Formats: sequence, structure tokens, C-alpha cells
Amino acid sequence: MPKKLKLILTNIAILLIGILLIELCFGGWFSSSNQLRNLGIIKDAKFEFDVSHLYDTNTPTITYTRDKFGLRGISTYNQPSTINILTVGGSTTDQRYLDDSQTWQEILEHELQKNGKNLHVSNAGVDGQSTYGHLKSTDIWFPKIEKLQPKIILFYVGINDFYTVNGDSKYDDIQQVENGGFKSNIKDKSALYNAYRKLKGMQKATKFEVGHRNINFSRVHYTKEVVVNEKLLEIYDEKNLKAFKTRIQKLIAYAESLNAIPIFMTQPTLHFKIRKGVVFGTEEIKYLEEKYAYNGLGYFKLLNKLNDAIREVSASELVIDFTNDETWNIMDFYDYFHMTPIGAKKLGKKIYTELDKRNLVK
Repeated sequence: MPKKLKLILTNIAILLIGILLIELCFGGWFSSSNQLRNLGIIKDAKFEFDVSHLYDTNTPTITYTRDKFGLRGISTYNQPSTINILTVGGSTTDQRYLDDSQTWQEILEHELQKNGKNLHVSNAGVDGQSTYGHLKSTDIWFPKIEKLQPKIILFYVGINDFYTVNGDSKYDDIQQVENGGFKSNIKDKSALYNAYRKLKGMQKATKFEVGHRNINFSRVHYTKEVVVNEKLLEIYDEKNLKAFKTRIQKLIAYAESLNAIPIFMTQPTLHFKIRKGVVFGTEEIKYLEEKYAYNGLGYFKLLNKLNDAIREVSASELVIDFTNDETWNIMDFYDYFHMTPIGAKKLGKKIYTELDKRNLVK
């Protein structure tokens, strides 16, 4: 065998052995903990973060804690049997840079207790998750939490699904969710695939400015002029909404399998603001897939298409609309999507009011 060929084959063999060792050590093939970690589930951890660069606060160092089951919550810590309300969503549910005591879940629980309703709230938010990821949680994560039997599941969804357009169809293929299979199993368990997925997600978060950062809203210009590519509207109507509705239906089915009430909350963002019934959107034009233009009002239009899709498959009384709430302001957010402690407090109180008004918490 020629020396050059032998060298190439030797290097390939070393590379394959290295990949195998990485997968065996860090993949979820034999360890459910590794599988959950690869899917972004943090377990049994406590972090301290300096948040002074994100928003004004008298306590710049906050504590972020996850229990051994991967859940956030002070009163429910390591006690899943005490959870009455489980909250599911992405980074706006997780609230990575709010203290354990400042999340909207803790505010909601405080309001419940203050009004004589002895209910406990737990946070199952995962940074970056869309409804596709939430379905993975119901399949891979939640069944591993013994005695998890919430009475209500609050799904805080919409924003992360906004960016799922035609080019992401392979990742968001609903048949993968419905049928699973060999390919889906590899994606769930492979350490290398999930490292690639996370890097891709970080790149996407930077591109669409959904990562955590401070925004000086005094420099953001708003307009009443709508910019949204007609082809993008067509893609949403013909492809995205159909798959999104199927995922929502499956989340409803999961909640009902636990005899829990599935409640969906639509999401606010400062890409637009509503004043006296008039909607103003951010003026800056952005692009999906490098070719579909939209501005803040286009975003508002598309996000409400997702919200309407939720209403089509869920009981109207089980959908709480925060997207079209006029009271959100720049004190509530430190970037376009993530809330300050002030915003989280406002949201927690609003959620309590809406649940109580619907007679869902007793």
C-alpha cells in the first residue's frame, strides 16, 4: 500500500475513533442526562450572573438555579409532585438573566398565594426552544420527571417560531415529530449534531438579534408603514402555519394526557408598540433567508398569523393575548424580546388576572 494512502487511511481511522469516543462520552446513547444536556436542559446547577450591562438594577448580581430535574422554581425545588402550574417556552420563559425571585413565574405564584390560592408554579423554559423543541421536551424530558402532574400547563410561544420559514423546513418537518425513526433518534442523542445545532442557533440568534443584549430604545425609530414581502406571507399561509398548528395540537394532546389544562400565551415584543389602537413598528428593514424583507409592522402582522393559528386549534378562552396589549413600554424590556424585572413583574400580575378572570385557578 502506498505510504500516502496508508497515511490518509490512518488519519481517517483516528478521526472516526475520536468521533466515536466523543459520542460515547458526551452523547445520549447510554446516558439520559447527556441526552437532556445536548437538548439544552440544564440540571442541578446554580449560577451567578452580572446583569448590570443589560438593565439598571440595585442588585447587579443575580442567581439562576435549576434543580436536579432541570426545572426552575423556589417553592418546587426538587419537588415535582408539588407543581400545579408548569410553564413551557423559550428564553422569555427561562429568563436566564433574572434572579430566581424575579421571574414572572415567581410573581404569578406570589399573586396566587396572596389571593388565597395555594398553587405552585415551575419554570421549564429552555433558551432558544420553539414549539418543535417543546414537543421534544414532552417526549424526552418531562416523562423522566417522576410525579410531574401539573393541573395547568402555560405555553408561552410564538417568537421563536417566527423565524422558522422555508429554509428551516427540514429541521421543522412535522413528520419527524409524528414518526420519529432512526434519523430523529440520532439527532436527539448525537453530541456532535447537537453541538452543531447549538452553534447554528447562536449564529441565528445573533443574526436576528434575539440574543440577550442591551438596547437603547431612545435611538430606535418606529413607523406606521408596513414592510413585508408578499412571498413571505404566502410561505406562512401555505407551509408554516399548517405545521405550526399541528405542533400546537400535539402540545394540547400532551397536556390533556396528563389531565392538565393547556393555556397558550401570545408574546409581546418591542419590535412594535400599540398606542390608542395605532400600531407602530421598528423602521429598520430585516430579511428572512436573505431575501424576504420585513420591518416591525411586518413582524407584527406575521406574529399575529401565528397567534391566530393557535386560536384556530385551541379553545378561545384558553388563549391569553399579550402580543396586542398596549401597556408594554421600554421599562419592561432590556432588548426587543427579554423582560427586565419590572416587565416580568407586570407580566406575572397580568397572567394571574387573566387566569382568575377565566376561573382557571381555584
